[in-house]
Amino acid sequence: MKILFLFILFFLSQNLSAQNNLTDTIRKTPFDTNKIKEAVYLSKTSDVFSYDSLYIWNDKRSLSEIMDQRPGYFIYDFGLGGRNKINYNNRTSDNVGIFRDGIPMNDRLFGDFDIQNISINEIDRIEEISNVSSFFYGINSSAKVINIISKDIFQSKPFSQLRFSQDREGSLFADVLFSQPFSRKMNAQLGVTKHSLDGRYANSEFNIWRGRARINLFLSPKFNTKLNFYLDNYNRELSNGLIYSPDKDSLFDPTLARVIHPNTNEHLENYYYDATITARLFKNPGSLTNLKIYSTNSIRMLVNPDDSSITYKNLPSSYFHTILYGLSLDQNLKIVHGRKSRSEIVFGGDVYLNYFNSNIFENQNTFNTNYYSLRAKYDFVYNFLSVVAMIRNDNIDQKNYLNAGMESSLKIFSDNTKTLTLYGGANRIKYNMNEVYGRIFDGYEQAYVFATPLNLFEAGFKFSIGNFSSNILAYRNHYDRPYKGYNGINAALSFINRNIDITTAVDYAEYEEFPKYYVKAGFAYKDILFRNKLKIKTGIDLKYFKIEGITNQYQTLYLSLSSSSSFPQQNQFIADFYIGARIGRANINLTLANIFNSLVYNAYIFPLDDRGGFGNVVSRFTIVWDFIN
Repeated sequence: MKILFLFILFFLSQNLSAQNNLTDTIRKTPFDTNKIKEAVYLSKTSDVFSYDSLYIWNDKRSLSEIMDQRPGYFIYDFGLGGRNKINYNNRTSDNVGIFRDGIPMNDRLFGDFDIQNISINEIDRIEEISNVSSFFYGINSSAKVINIISKDIFQSKPFSQLRFSQDREGSLFADVLFSQPFSRKMNAQLGVTKHSLDGRYANSEFNIWRGRARINLFLSPKFNTKLNFYLDNYNRELSNGLIYSPDKDSLFDPTLARVIHPNTNEHLENYYYDATITARLFKNPGSLTNLKIYSTNSIRMLVNPDDSSITYKNLPSSYFHTILYGLSLDQNLKIVHGRKSRSEIVFGGDVYLNYFNSNIFENQNTFNTNYYSLRAKYDFVYNFLSVVAMIRNDNIDQKNYLNAGMESSLKIFSDNTKTLTLYGGANRIKYNMNEVYGRIFDGYEQAYVFATPLNLFEAGFKFSIGNFSSNILAYRNHYDRPYKGYNGINAALSFINRNIDITTAVDYAEYEEFPKYYVKAGFAYKDILFRNKLKIKTGIDLKYFKIEGITNQYQTLYLSLSSSSSFPQQNQFIADFYIGARIGRANINLTLANIFNSLVYNAYIFPLDDRGGFGNVVSRFTIVWDFIN
């Protein structure tokens, strides 16, 4: 702890001297007018937020922790370093599409996404596609699309950034990003991450190396090329949670708690390659041609001496090798009809060539599955009215699955002080489960894959006046027979001014596998001191949720299965206190996690690791420092 405070004092002494007035985000100097900034986005009408402006102050450690702050999201948390699952509006994680700079990242074999494939220091902004239109962008995107916009530093001087974090249970995290310009049309970027932790319970250790490289070629304002390479190499111990005990003392104490799998672990190597070409082929500067070519090569070695037979819950020791070759082509055309009306047409297609190899498949070790998609979207705007219609046709194993949707919005009034917008929509999609289960378990694919069309209906409004804003959404997910539908509500309220941030999100759902009520609240004070040299923000984050039904998680198969049992601790509450400061070129953060020392778990039964209360003083320390600029 002495070393920690000496480290803080060193940065205070270095950075309280005269500095330029910087914002809390990375400094960006205008350098290249050739850069087509819209190339990384999926939609021009989506919601985009900055990670630094919102979440660098309270030290989110992963993509799942960021999204868990936002309306509609609920995370199955398997601990720091785990494959924590991002669920949305009571739809499971294999229906939430994760993209990086417009490139899909979902595991093509198991369906969902391992958040450890993205470093928190890689994230600049996050784009959220509307619920109704998310299906338009991918096979695994029937519930929601999250597009991570990565840091892309392009300026006249070299730039380097370090993020270092020290956490409980021996967790040490370091990430370095370096950007080197070669000309006004070209630069290269490199990033390296190392993260390791001992884990709180038996068999919960985690260790990862991540590497990333990028070359930007901005040859002209009409032609850009971007090349990326990512490597993630990690080991993860899979305890599969604790054996439940009504004696809470045994669950609190890691020496007394017993895990389900004391010896199971996995080793993963994931390689991502992609090349993006963006061009303005028409006179209208708003019309872009986007060609994305990408590949994923994933190898998983599972060691499971605790189980020797295949069941719906588990797998014996095995390997999986997945290769995806993908191509996406999109073209948008903007048409101006008059002063108050315009249209935009988007059309394109996707190709997914999949290769799978495993020693566990029922019928054969190797098989191929190819997906082909054609899609089109029409967006019409007249004054304050917007109407969007979408259609996507997927050809999978020589079978066609047609998906369609429509949404609209109407601004009742909009001026400098207040706005009111009504919106709503509906879609009908073909619900598909993960391909792996049909290959492992004979007959599973025929019974469930592509068997259940899903209908989504939603309506809501956005209202703001002065510093106050609100967003209320009501939705219904309805499966065709024999499945029933369920309803839900997302509500978000906020008050933000120069010194105070108050945010609240309330989710209600009828689906028992997810919280019936989930309340997320944040209260923060912020100020700028010492003649604009020190920016501070301190606050508390609160979460309460009530979860009634058990959803068992099986880490070896990345599978969730619901149970009729009641959740042993239905009412969950957690509070984190934090203080963050921007001093010159450094962001420094101190966090006291779970200050009431609650036993909290949201996936049966994986207790959250952030426990200890005020007695532990500082739960974690983080610094993000732009040390070359």
